[in-house]
Amino acid sequence: MTHPARPDAVLEVEDLVVRYGAGADVLRGVSFALGSTEIVGLIGASGAGKSTLLRAIQRLVEPASGSVRLGGTELTSLGSSDLRAARRRMGMIFQEHALVGRLSVMENVLCGTLGRTGFWQALRRRFNEADVVEAFRLLHRMGLDGFEDRRGDELSGGQKQRVGIARALIQNPDLLLVDEPTASLDPAASVRIMTLISEVCRESGLAALINLHDVPLARRFCPRILALHEGRIAFDGPASDLTDAVLTDVYGKEAVESYVVGGPDSELGYPDPEVGGLSSETSRVD
Repeated sequence: MTHPARPDAVLEVEDLVVRYGAGADVLRGVSFALGSTEIVGLIGASGAGKSTLLRAIQRLVEPASGSVRLGGTELTSLGSSDLRAARRRMGMIFQEHALVGRLSVMENVLCGTLGRTGFWQALRRRFNEADVVEAFRLLHRMGLDGFEDRRGDELSGGQKQRVGIARALIQNPDLLLVDEPTASLDPAASVRIMTLISEVCRESGLAALINLHDVPLARRFCPRILALHEGRIAFDGPASDLTDAVLTDVYGKEAVESYVVGGPDSELGYPDPEVGGLSSETSRVD
């Protein structure tokens, strides 16, 4: 089914199909558009195709059919050089941080500039002065002043995730793709990371597609929700419309009764990021 084009769309996905080998389709005709400043949560059970969708948007896995357009540019037909340039317009924040442990925090952040710095210059630590200044600014924004010379493998999980956010932002992307940013964090750190991602998106006018395993966090921080079920979109709408009936379709009755329906005020006990102000939450170093 063809959806009308959105004039404000930074990302348009149309009838996307992905399969691995001769197996069944992992994504089965996924279609949606992402506005230029939208923050959208991507939810669904394990195996629903969430991470595959993020990878397919970047063409880290090749779609079997369908269309992916970034700012009007069709990504599925790009050659390798043009695809590398397009990927620089998409900042990726990974579940497991993907930092280089032996490199310093500053070097890890500056890895986000490799697309414009070049391999040999980066190898010699010859980064553009403006990029270094921006890296310091981003580390300050992440609450990591004084951490620039720390090794990546000396950081806590929350600190690593903040470095990963800074590395994605220094690309100056049009879109953030975020893969389970809180999966390895405790509830308080999860709220701080999601608050930080939401804030920097609003400050920079960035769109974000955030794969979250945690429905209460998605409801709290993502105004719009996409839910995948068995490779298809089962729900696309405001977080306020994410009813228990929808969640039962997505996760199953038993999962909803035991966990998923818990909201910010449920027994899960997520701290309220409004308490003490957002700045006090996000400036705290985990």
